[in-house]
Amino acid sequence: MKDFEICFFRHGIALDREDPRVTSDAQRPLTEEGIRKTREAAEGLKRMDAGFEKILTSPWLRASQTASILSEVLFLPEPEEMKELEGDRTPEELVGALPKRLAKRTLLVGHEPLLSAAVIHILGGDWALDLKKSGACALSVDALPPRKPAMLMWHLTSRHLRWIAKG
Repeated sequence: MKDFEICFFRHGIALDREDPRVTSDAQRPLTEEGIRKTREAAEGLKRMDAGFEKILTSPWLRASQTASILSEVLFLPEPEEMKELEGDRTPEELVGALPKRLAKRTLLVGHEPLLSAAVIHILGGDWALDLKKSGACALSVDALPPRKPAMLMWHLTSRHLRWIAKG
């Protein structure tokens, strides 16, 4: 069987936690700048022609808004919510829930530090990764948990993806 490709995409810029309009961390929406930069980063992914088949997203508002933008720009089916992508989950919970939900090329939308921790968990080793807002990285993996070493295919910031979009 061929490997799976999993892309980890961090949500866009959201309202600050201290903003008086914020009632809970889970309900923080994207800002106008966050919407714009996420759309431009999504255009970069589109130009890369990664061929994603499905989007799994945290149900938290900023992530689901990000996933909706990605779905629209990449012409993908509606994102599916996955509670294990919530910002207060562990890498073990996320990786444990993924095998039944993965397509050949799956785009995951969620939060830091969960996404970076999950990437490190899958790849193994002792190193650091910091996904910036509207940034992404992609792994190639044979299974979860991996039977052979997973491979980091690419890691791009929002700025890199927006640059790719401009061609």
